[in-house]
Amino acid sequence: MKQQRTILIDPVDPNGKLLRVTLNRPERRNAFDRLMVDELYRAFVEIGKTRSVRGVILTGAGAVFCAGADLHWMGAESVTMAEARRDAESLLELLRAIDDCPCPVIGKMQGPAFGGGIGLIAACDIVIARADATLALSEVRVGLVPAVIAPFVLRKTGSSFLRRYGLTGEPFSASIAKEVGLVHEVVEPSALDGRVDHVAELINCSAPGAVRETKALLRKLGTLSEDEQWKLAVETNVQARLSPEAREGVRAFCEKRKPVWPGTAAV
Repeated sequence: MKQQRTILIDPVDPNGKLLRVTLNRPERRNAFDRLMVDELYRAFVEIGKTRSVRGVILTGAGAVFCAGADLHWMGAESVTMAEARRDAESLLELLRAIDDCPCPVIGKMQGPAFGGGIGLIAACDIVIARADATLALSEVRVGLVPAVIAPFVLRKTGSSFLRRYGLTGEPFSASIAKEVGLVHEVVEPSALDGRVDHVAELINCSAPGAVRETKALLRKLGTLSEDEQWKLAVETNVQARLSPEAREGVRAFCEKRKPVWPGTAAV
C-alpha cells in the first residue's frame, strides 16, 4: 500500500493480514490537518476494499496518540464557510470510514488523546490504552464544539458522560474512559505492545469471513426495529452455519487441530 506523508502503513505480520496505521506528525502531537484527514480517509477506504486484510491497528508516533485538530489549521482567520463545511464533512467521512471498515480496527492508545483524537478512538472496534494516558474533550476550552465526533462518542459512552466532560473540557483518565466504554482495556505501559499484539492475533486466527460478518451484523442491528433484528439474526445464523468456514471450523474442532480457513494457506 502506498505510503502517505502524514501517516505510516506497515504490515504487522509477514503475510500482511494485519496492518498498522500510524499517525505520523509527532512534532505536532499527531494533531490532524486537512492533509492527514484526507490521507487517513483514503487509507481506510483502500483497506476496506482489500479482502486479505483481517485487522488494523491504529496508533500514533511519539508520546501522544492524537491531540485532535491542529489549531493552526482550525484557527485560520481566512477560512470561508464553504471551507469550514468541507473540513467538517471530510472529518465525518474519515470517522465513518474507520467505523465502516469491514475488518476490526484496534485503537492502540500509546499516549494521550484530545478533542478529535477521542473521535478516532470512538470509531475503533477495540481500544487498548496505557494506564497513564489522559483524555479530554477539549474543544470548549478553545471556543470549539465537539460536534462531528459527538455521535461516535455518544454511541459508546451515553449522554451523561458526554455532558460531564464535553461541557467542561476537563481531562479524565484512561480508567474513567474504560468505565464508560470508550476504552476496553487499560494496561501498564510495558504491557501495551504485547496485549495489542495478542488481541490482533486472536482476530487473525479466527475465521476471516465470520469476523467480518459479525462486525457487519452488530452495526446493522442498531439501525433496525426489533422484528427486523430477529429476521436478520436468523438469516445470518443460517448463512454462517452453511458456510465453508463453519464446516471447516467444526471439523477442525472435532479433529482437535487448527482450522485451515478456505482461501488461506495452512500455518
